[in-house]
Amino acid sequence: MANRKAVLINDTSTKPHLGCRLVVAQIVNLASQEGIEISATSSVHVDWREQPLVQEHMRKADIVIVNGEGTLHDATKQAKALADVAPFCHDAGVACVLINSVFERNDEAIAKACSFFDKIYVRESLSAKSATSMGLRVNVVPDLTISSNVFAPTSGTERNTQIVVTDNANKVAQREIIDLAIRRKDTTFLNLNTSDLENPFMDQQLRPRVVFSPSGHVTGTPPHRSPGRISYKAFRKSVFRPNMMQRWAMTRDFSRFRPATEILATIAQAKCVVAGRFHAACLCLLADTPFVAVASNTSKTRGMLIDAGIPGLLATDAGTAFSSEFKWRDAEKVAAAEYVARAKRDATAMFRDIASLID
Repeated sequence: MANRKAVLINDTSTKPHLGCRLVVAQIVNLASQEGIEISATSSVHVDWREQPLVQEHMRKADIVIVNGEGTLHDATKQAKALADVAPFCHDAGVACVLINSVFERNDEAIAKACSFFDKIYVRESLSAKSATSMGLRVNVVPDLTISSNVFAPTSGTERNTQIVVTDNANKVAQREIIDLAIRRKDTTFLNLNTSDLENPFMDQQLRPRVVFSPSGHVTGTPPHRSPGRISYKAFRKSVFRPNMMQRWAMTRDFSRFRPATEILATIAQAKCVVAGRFHAACLCLLADTPFVAVASNTSKTRGMLIDAGIPGLLATDAGTAFSSEFKWRDAEKVAAAEYVARAKRDATAMFRDIASLID
């Protein structure tokens, strides 16, 4: 099967966040299995509408794939930019699809633009409900992190006694959780940003040849931060404050970038994770690690847990996050395993359907 060329819009792997890197690696890998080569990408925060070279690549592609992730909500400028890909490709006679997307609180202009996508795949049923209420036809395929096999090397790992608290984009929620976490002796803190200069989940031979970014072609990600400098800043922010040593450890660990292998091992070995980020909850599902999820700026985490049949794992406040027994009940364990299996099947089927658009 001859390779067809695709352009990926909203390449979030140019950020150091582990979840973003894993999503894009899965897009590249799963597309390759269907004979589709991601030949060029447009980085997150690049407005393709202002980049003639990106548009040139889009016109020459067999298909344009838009990675929605957590962008298509609240009718923001970024949401509008992603939606506008569809009418552009329609006019250019190029197939285009929206995948791995949230969809919430958007306006009619965005919905109308999205109607030009050949196919739309959202990550959970609450986004699907929002999109269909605006006249869009969508499919639900769980977040692509859950379709990966990144925890295969840690299979069978014994759990420790630590509760891992991840960083949280919601700063108010994070402060409340930290205030409780630093009083405990069994908590550690984890930033999901990786220190790897290249995406460790992507096959070197499959890497896109061209990556458009605001400053030109991307050659790597921010280098690993100096542990010494982080430790000093953490100490300065913690000195003379209550629970000083625990606060120092928290500030240091939330600032530190780690190798992806270390982040994955930390999640796989944890007694439980208080998942402040959507992708932290996704990774816990994949690793079979007990977790409590914290709501984010959209309904994406709640929607995923509803779809997985474990809505009770969403914490409504900081107190709820630490009131659990931190272990899977049998029903939760079975539901999570079934959801992971479904995510893997659906991701493969999604790319098979995408390939059928350009056969």
